[in-house]
Amino acid sequence: MIDYAQYLMLTNPLEFYTAIVATLGVAFWMLDRRSIKLALKATKSAEINALRLERQKTEASVERSFGAFQLQCHASRSAWRDHEWRNGPQLRSPLHSSEEQKEIRQLEMAARANLEQFNASAPDPDSFEVEKLAAYFTEANRTSLAFAKLASQLPKPKNRFL
Repeated sequence: MIDYAQYLMLTNPLEFYTAIVATLGVAFWMLDRRSIKLALKATKSAEINALRLERQKTEASVERSFGAFQLQCHASRSAWRDHEWRNGPQLRSPLHSSEEQKEIRQLEMAARANLEQFNASAPDPDSFEVEKLAAYFTEANRTSLAFAKLASQLPKPKNRFL
């Protein structure tokens, strides 16, 4: 092999240098290909981590919206209790719930159903298909808006003297 390289270098130096450059080109191409594969793998893992973070933020946002709705329900119940206390007792059974309390309870059950539906629509935690996650994020926004809509439907007591 070495003899052939010496013979080629002495008889045809241009072909010898061309062979060296071609060999170096192939070697650098292989190194570049390996680095591209590593870069693609790093990019994919970064995208997956970004999607995981976005998913956690979305789930936390929906949970926060649900918690805020529950606080509004509690405040509405308290306002109705205070309203009933200020305006005197009504003649009814102690086990009887007012229509407003029933309405608040129904809105709470509707919110829980929305939250369960949202949790059921969650894609597999190890799945990072963009279409499924986009649909999941859209469902999260819809669920948060549904909580806000239900909160606006909470009955509020009216002051008789205003």
